[in-house]
Amino acid sequence: MKEHFDEKREVLKWIAIGTMTIDHTGAVLYPSILWLRLVGRLSFPLFSYLLVLGVDTTRNLRNYLLRLLLFAAISQPSFYLALGDDWLVPLNIFFTLSLGVLLLNSFKRANPLLALIPLLASFVLDIDYGIYGVATIGCTYLLTKAAKLGVLSLVALNLIFIFTETPSQFLSLLALPMILSHRSDIYVKEGNNTTVYPLWRKLFFYVYYPLHLTALFLVKMAM
Repeated sequence: MKEHFDEKREVLKWIAIGTMTIDHTGAVLYPSILWLRLVGRLSFPLFSYLLVLGVDTTRNLRNYLLRLLLFAAISQPSFYLALGDDWLVPLNIFFTLSLGVLLLNSFKRANPLLALIPLLASFVLDIDYGIYGVATIGCTYLLTKAAKLGVLSLVALNLIFIFTETPSQFLSLLALPMILSHRSDIYVKEGNNTTVYPLWRKLFFYVYYPLHLTALFLVKMAM
């Protein structure tokens, strides 16, 4: 039996969570403090990259997708309470990542027609980051296969959407050095001494999303 622990990927997860929390703190509690939202632009490309790595290394893609969809449903009430000002609040980021998994699966199967399903869904459905988000995941996948082409595609994508997305989203490109410098540090132990990756650690990154949104909502109500 072998267990793989990528320490540098773990660091990227914490940076993604930290910048996301800063972003949401600005959106919910301090909307007039611009730098909080600017820091938050780093989070989505990091989550996109982590999703690509997750799809690449998961033992069961179906379970991986179902887990994302489960937490998408769990998180939507918290997302609405914290960030919604009407019933038209978009579907939360887990829905975007779920469509990203379908897109990545189409790449793995080398089926461009299959890729149209998540792209069209992201255009029709009101999801966080919209089609820009799903396209970012696709460009990030390309980056892992051909770095220069992937970087160019991400720059082009952000230039295309600079007038339709929040202009500051272009700052998401500042996450590229972290992504490009990532190299897996794999620690492998065999036999009875295998270090098992704790279940709580896997689930924490899912559970944290609705929990921190709920906490921000409660703080907002108390202010």
